Amino acid sequence: MPSLKGVLYKRNFSSVGLVSAQTDLGKTILEKLTAKVAKLESACAKDIKKYCRTVTPGEGRMIYCMQAHEDKISVKCAFELGEAATNVQTAADALKDGVIACKAEINGVCGKTVPGQGRIAACLLANKSTASSGCAEALKKIEAMAVQ
Repeated sequence: MPSLKGVLYKRNFSSVGLVSAQTDLGKTILEKLTAKVAKLESACAKDIKKYCRTVTPGEGRMIYCMQAHEDKISVKCAFELGEAATNVQTAADALKDGVIACKAEINGVCGKTVPGQGRIAACLLANKSTASSGCAEALKKIEAMAVQ
């Protein structure tokens, strides 16, 4: 059976040397999204096999396939599909908003940070007390995703 895990863009916010709450933020968000996708896979196993078995997982293709057949899938699958799609989109939007709101900080205080493996996010979190109000607010939204 194809996997829906490819719909997620894995964003790891961990970085050595920061406090645990900061290093675990990305991991926690990813775990929550992965759990939603696993729940979706379970609820939709028969529907995936029936309608989307030839779809190559990744980049949202499986969700798009399931949405294309939403008039035929089970009620339980349709509910979980809506929940998973909403959660993935909410996370992606919050991360995008964070990048936009924190552009000055990314170029400034975190400008010498090597991108990748969550180092820039960790830098932003480590320096959020000096961040602009817009950036600080965006970071709060990202942190809130981990506790929801």
